Amino acid sequence: MFKGTRFLLPLLAAAALGACEGTDSGSSRISVRLVDAPGDFKEVKVQITELYLQGGNESDSTSGRLTLATDTAKYFDLLALVGGAGADLVKDAVIPAGTYSQLRVRVGSAYVVTKDGKVYATPGAVLPAGMTATGTVNLTSGKSRASGYKVRFPGEGLTVDGDTRVVALDFDVARSFGHVAGKSGQVILNPQFTVTNVQLSGGISGLVTPAAGVAFPACGGAATDVTHFVATATGPTTLSAKAQADSRYKMAYVAPGTYTMGVAPVGYANGDSLKIAATPSVPSVTLASGQNAVVDYSVTAATCKVKPAG
Repeated sequence: MFKGTRFLLPLLAAAALGACEGTDSGSSRISVRLVDAPGDFKEVKVQITELYLQGGNESDSTSGRLTLATDTAKYFDLLALVGGAGADLVKDAVIPAGTYSQLRVRVGSAYVVTKDGKVYATPGAVLPAGMTATGTVNLTSGKSRASGYKVRFPGEGLTVDGDTRVVALDFDVARSFGHVAGKSGQVILNPQFTVTNVQLSGGISGLVTPAAGVAFPACGGAATDVTHFVATATGPTTLSAKAQADSRYKMAYVAPGTYTMGVAPVGYANGDSLKIAATPSVPSVTLASGQNAVVDYSVTAATCKVKPAG
């Protein structure tokens, strides 16, 4: 797994189109930033073809629909959007005041490159020069793909009334992309999103240190180290963050609430899996609005489960 450095990628700065049921005559502004939780790939590129707010009747995709952005060609580099980095999907779009129940996200083409260099792409995806797909990315949930994947705002929804809001849309690579299904030549993509009001969010970070005598084993056909450690926080939403080369991890845009800290196993394209046992400095943390917490980990064991031959 790889992470990039912080960068901003403006996609669209435009007024929203349409109207939201139940709004008053005022207007507000909204910005949406795309962030990511890590996954076990060398590259992950995805197109977000449409983003819209949903108000009124949630069961009707056209009720209170307010389009924020449309784009059919731009790929987002998801592995660069971690550790506090993000890309601007929408910047200061003008929207009617009111309460919105959810975002809906339409996903277009996608392609991934595994650690061993294999390329999987959705049918018809435009790939960089010199790159050829060796398998397919199968995007699940045809109905959701057509109408947009639902991403519900926490609590009673997002209420705006003449103010400016910034929200973070988390595209979780680790949970969205399934491993190669046997010998089918496919990677399964079932997009998993969460959304957080950045203005009310905090963060969780910490240092990962192996205990005396603990070493990371080879797994997935290559050496592993602390950068294969994935911390998790389970609460109002489930978050994850991968340790960097300096042994530190960081979860940004964490909504208020109580989170139980844990460690995620890591799966590899060849079927191997790395299981890490670690003790957090505290078993759980409770964050108030805008609060940050530090949770360090002591790694007590790391083992590789090798996929049986055949």
